[in-house]
Amino acid sequence: MSNISCNKKIKVKQSGIDYYVPTDKEVKYTLSKLSNKNKLVYLVYLVSGIRKKEGIYLLENIKNLKTQEKDGFVKIEMKYHKGNKNNYFCYLPLKIYNKLTKTIDLSVYSLEKEIKQKKLVSIKYCRKWQYTKCVELGIPESIADYYQGRVSNSIGENHYLSRQMLADKNYSKIINYIKYIN
Repeated sequence: MSNISCNKKIKVKQSGIDYYVPTDKEVKYTLSKLSNKNKLVYLVYLVSGIRKKEGIYLLENIKNLKTQEKDGFVKIEMKYHKGNKNNYFCYLPLKIYNKLTKTIDLSVYSLEKEIKQKKLVSIKYCRKWQYTKCVELGIPESIADYYQGRVSNSIGENHYLSRQMLADKNYSKIINYIKYIN
């Protein structure tokens, strides 16, 4: 047996997990530097926790998606399925939803371009920020997961209707907090 094989360096592959979550200060700064249209798109990601592709789908189909107006917010039926990624509803404050439906030429790509040029917090971190805020505001993790489209495939273990009710009940906490950020 050769000593050469034993002496080779073993390269440790990093996990690739990004633990960064932006602070409220960084989020406020980002919002303050964006153009009005891009700020609106950024807010959609910030308050809903949806993925980038789901946001693109939402913007392209906003006027055709069914909505349920609740107390200060809108629950949009997404029924978005891509591979193993599902998102049944998107929650948005009524104020943001109303602006979305009245504003034309909203683009995720325009937002990403402005973020890159100005070196602001990427939209990929909006989802992490939203989840963290939900937990900090006392929203159960299972409901934060529900907002972000992470639900169990098993009906028995899912308790889907109870999660919907709890998600509806708790969303006002996010609405009240976003007033502080925006």
